[in-house]
Amino acid sequence: MKQFELKVRLEHPEINISSDIVGIDIGQSLTKVAYRKENEIALSISQTGSDFRELIEFLDFNKKKFKVINFTGGKAFSLYKRYSNETKTNLINEFEANIEGLEFLYKHSKNRPLPASIVVTIGTGTSIVLKSDNVEHIGGSAMGGGLFMGLIKLLFNINDYFDAIDLARKGNRFNIDLKVADIYDIEDTRVDKLFREFTAASLGKIKKDFDIKSLKKEDLINSLIGIIGENIGTIATLMADNYNVKNIVFCGGFLIGNKTVKQILSLLCKLKRKKPIFIENSEYSGAIGALIL
Repeated sequence: MKQFELKVRLEHPEINISSDIVGIDIGQSLTKVAYRKENEIALSISQTGSDFRELIEFLDFNKKKFKVINFTGGKAFSLYKRYSNETKTNLINEFEANIEGLEFLYKHSKNRPLPASIVVTIGTGTSIVLKSDNVEHIGGSAMGGGLFMGLIKLLFNINDYFDAIDLARKGNRFNIDLKVADIYDIEDTRVDKLFREFTAASLGKIKKDFDIKSLKKEDLINSLIGIIGENIGTIATLMADNYNVKNIVFCGGFLIGNKTVKQILSLLCKLKRKKPIFIENSEYSGAIGALIL
């Protein structure tokens, strides 16, 4: 993945974010950076390199600018140790940083506090956090972007996330997935219109008489997104029921450009009478949270 950069304008100049602090969220797959530049928060995202070369170059180039480096994310510890000898550094709990960043982005966008929510972060894997009066990590799933990228590499030798997402947009998973509507007669009133749209069996149309040569990679990649999205969405809505919470915030790198998974998550929430919340630029929430904590 190439590095992307953008800026979020601070609508309230009095917001107390120092320009000599940088927040860095180093995940298994993606590294996010946030810092104040005049009256904006500059943001960047790139792949997490095994040697952190690009990030080290960035920090060394800006060592006179940044007096404090706030690290978060599962892969941050080695760089935290490296820079703690020469700069003031902090290692921040990633769940707390993520919630802090989401609250900032939500308030920036909606001009009101983020309500009590189940927060589902779909990155390489998936974490689920309860955000109410406190922040509590309540579960997760091994399904996420890591499973997706691993499968498309094994099946099609595709390495680029955006190439895969572009293919998925052109696909129709119900060419190979069995929908509830494929089972029940159209006049059968036992199943309502909404439920008919759900998947009865992933890859359920691939039977012994299925012509493998007719299989389109676009359909299979679309199906893989469906498998991941439906399983995570089901877990999330059950968690929301368990904790009596209406709102579910979905965020994380697997949502970048991924309209397909957002539609699936929204449909599941509709079925379960939950409110899905997608916050713009939420993939940067960990870095923003590290910046402002």
